[in-house]
Amino acid sequence: MIEGSSIRQVVQQNDTNNASSSSSSWLKKVTNWDPRPRPSGCWNRPWVCRQREAPGTRMRCCRNRCIDVSSDVNNCGLCRIRCRFAWQCCRGFCTNINRNPFNCGRCGNRCPWGVRCVYGMCGYAQPWPRPCPQPPPRPPQPSPPRSCPTHPPRGDQPPPVMHALNLFG
Repeated sequence: MIEGSSIRQVVQQNDTNNASSSSSSWLKKVTNWDPRPRPSGCWNRPWVCRQREAPGTRMRCCRNRCIDVSSDVNNCGLCRIRCRFAWQCCRGFCTNINRNPFNCGRCGNRCPWGVRCVYGMCGYAQPWPRPCPQPPPRPPQPSPPRSCPTHPPRGDQPPPVMHALNLFG
């Protein structure tokens, strides 16, 4: 019985020695083992973010990740600038898209002139614009009608003001 237990101990020691020795070359290739691993992210290489920059974006290295700071609500304009709740980052500025007529409901959605942005919708619960008041119809005239007069007709003008100098003069 002593011989059997000693053989078992020798086998266990060999297994332990093989496991602690360096891995096989095949295992190194499969696991991409490198004695000096390259750091991931962009902290040491911020230019990597600008290489992947698409038109209309501004990529920056924020917390070791490439982030588009022109549209990210957690990094708006610069790293770690957070927009308020329900606000959106539009072109690098935190914007209330529920009230802003230039970014109504989403970035770049402009409301027509004079229409308010309410709840992210242009003209929400706003009455339709009234047409301009039309003058009452006139009876036909022999001459063509004139354009809008710049001053009232002479009969509707108040009498001229008399100055004190004109009375004694």
